[in-house]
Amino acid sequence: MATCNICGGETFVAGFLGRMSFGLPPVCGGCGSSERHRIVRRLFEAIRPIAAPWRVLQFAPDMSVDATWFASYQFSIYGGANSLDMMNTGLEAGSFDLVLSNHVLEHVPDDFSALREMLRLVGPSGLVALTAPTPLFRWESVDWGFADEKKNMHFRDYGADFPSLVVEKIPNARVLVAIGRDEATGLHDHVWFISLDPEPLRALAHPWQRMGIPLVYVRAGA
Repeated sequence: MATCNICGGETFVAGFLGRMSFGLPPVCGGCGSSERHRIVRRLFEAIRPIAAPWRVLQFAPDMSVDATWFASYQFSIYGGANSLDMMNTGLEAGSFDLVLSNHVLEHVPDDFSALREMLRLVGPSGLVALTAPTPLFRWESVDWGFADEKKNMHFRDYGADFPSLVVEKIPNARVLVAIGRDEATGLHDHVWFISLDPEPLRALAHPWQRMGIPLVYVRAGA
């Protein structure tokens, strides 16, 4: 029987508009987590000793991480009193060690301005962690330039080429792609970890490799 790795629940229900995942209900009936939350959770649980001193900012907080795992934790909720513009936060450079965002970047008008801003916030040795809908099922990213009401107000769909686009547009960036698997549904998904320094990415890779999690490292000229 499938068990949610966030709350331990064993009851799963269909997702938005009856969505199923390989014929299985993907949403935990206990905590409401979906596949991406459980995949990200498994990755972060494995690096908790590394992440303990981190200062973290999360855009659109969710149950993928626990705020108590980090030295400090701030969040931004779109339209809320603490809402930040991902493309121009106005915060001091190097204010954080990790900026985390799950299924947000596809809603931002200029995603690479947002990514450069997030890298500015974490400084030369910090990390940006991102997920986006279904890049494993699409070869190339497509950007149509407006928030499409028929696609949940997305500006674009990301494909498997996203890490290559990152190092092309931000040549000093490096991307570690962790390919996680949701035990409840069997779905695989990409989690992108981006840094200007290879060392923090290497530190993350070690525990994940011991767990047998597939990793891909992408850098300019590689």
